[in-house]
Amino acid sequence: MQTHDVLLDETLKSIYYQHQDSVLIEPGDILTCDFDSPAIALLDTYCQDHSELLNGHVSSVSFAEKSVVRGLIDATRIEEDPQNIQSSSDVAKFIKQLFQKAVTLNASDIHIEVYRSETRLLARVDGRLIELQARIPDKDYGMQLFGYLFNDLATDTDGDFYQQNINNGRVLLDLMVQDSQARETKKRETRWRAAYAPCKDDGGKCVLRWLNKEETIPSLDELGLTHGQIEALKAFLHSPSGACIIAGQVGSGKSTLLASCFEAMKGTGRAMHSLEDPIEFDLGVPQTLVINREKDEDGFFTYAKALLRMDIDIEMHGEFREHKGAMSGCRKAETGQLFFTTIHTSSAIGIAHTLNQQMHVPLAVIAAPNLMKVWIYQTLVRVLCPHCKLTWEQRLAKGNAPDELARLTQWRLEEEEAGHDVSTVRYRNPNRCEHCVEGERGRTAVAEILLLDDEDREFILKEDYLGWRKALAAKGFKPITDHAKLKIYRGDMDILTAASRIDGLNQPDVSTWYDHILSEQEEQFDDTTATQSPADAV
Repeated sequence: MQTHDVLLDETLKSIYYQHQDSVLIEPGDILTCDFDSPAIALLDTYCQDHSELLNGHVSSVSFAEKSVVRGLIDATRIEEDPQNIQSSSDVAKFIKQLFQKAVTLNASDIHIEVYRSETRLLARVDGRLIELQARIPDKDYGMQLFGYLFNDLATDTDGDFYQQNINNGRVLLDLMVQDSQARETKKRETRWRAAYAPCKDDGGKCVLRWLNKEETIPSLDELGLTHGQIEALKAFLHSPSGACIIAGQVGSGKSTLLASCFEAMKGTGRAMHSLEDPIEFDLGVPQTLVINREKDEDGFFTYAKALLRMDIDIEMHGEFREHKGAMSGCRKAETGQLFFTTIHTSSAIGIAHTLNQQMHVPLAVIAAPNLMKVWIYQTLVRVLCPHCKLTWEQRLAKGNAPDELARLTQWRLEEEEAGHDVSTVRYRNPNRCEHCVEGERGRTAVAEILLLDDEDREFILKEDYLGWRKALAAKGFKPITDHAKLKIYRGDMDILTAASRIDGLNQPDVSTWYDHILSEQEEQFDDTTATQSPADAV
């Protein structure tokens, strides 16, 4: 087998790691597995700029198998001390290209993960993590990316970057962004929240959240809520006081819903103010960035006290995080203001338990008359691509994953047995099309809205959450599963995609699971004992 000596410096490493398909070998020739790769032009320019080092050698381009090129790139890994690595223009270019690629993909987050011997670069697109580029076979290069991000690029950081220390900051970058309204690409400032945490084997992880991904605030009608849900929410927006709490996981659209509510209330003659960390939308009202203080872990509490003298009618705190901040928010809603915030929990009912057990808000406060009025739990679910979504017959013809088809078949049988018409249901195309990723494009909100009354407050006081759930069902409360089924039967979402985001969809009851577990154990036992001799069995 022919061996090659790979030429290497920081510029070449950046080209190799970014494209993963071309290398420069002695005496100055290009080896590639893709003749259309942009790396070829970059390496050719490098050769022209460094002709004296190559003794005037004229570069040629040769083909090699992908495994050969990747193997040569893997071999370029050099053990270095991350503390001695200096940020370079090549790293700066690599980082900017990384951000630009994520923006072009319309990603919400960038993940940089450093392991014992490699660096992985991922992006979250429509809630799904995908590879932003092939892995980099170098741990220290990833640490160099972290160092540049926090020491040179980010502002408002927790200090200089050290591998073993948590760090946070903000990144501002001018990038080319697709304008969804004008359908054209234009340069604009993008804002990112950078968060770093150390990991095992002297590795680390950095997540970069795109804060101003949307230039305009969507109206309530554009989020995916039903007409009835919007009307219930609008009724609260016109009330004089009380609290609205929006629950959900990270990246579930809570901040977008808050911004849409504020947009709907503008111009109504009421003073509005928000406390946020970070600020994600330009609401067109006074917005204060909350900065935590050393002696006060919850900065929302400190700033909320300052707003007592600001003559506020409508106040929003970006998130309930701790006891003092939660109590200050409840106080605002109790004393004649309309109050909004978000919280991390997995259902509308779960807000009561989270406030009481985790943030130590007394039950008497949570259940105070006319304090808590609207609780919302929502998530975002990927939408079927309108260009390639499939009927059941078309989905069967695609074949592919047998397990997925089995689950879909079982779900259809159960729905038909329950008397439901499944003819309008549509399914994602596993082979995708040019307009989508794996048969889906974009996301829509799926939600449940709880309108609290005195009966609900009594259940909260008694901490009878199971009884409360039954009482809510009796008076017509529509859980998030009902909203999901509405969109599934309308052909908007794939049932298996929705089930991966929403508990209670396409899940057998506990007894079915237990029966399945026992039958598997019996089969395994029979197979094992069948191979034993009588002596073994004894």
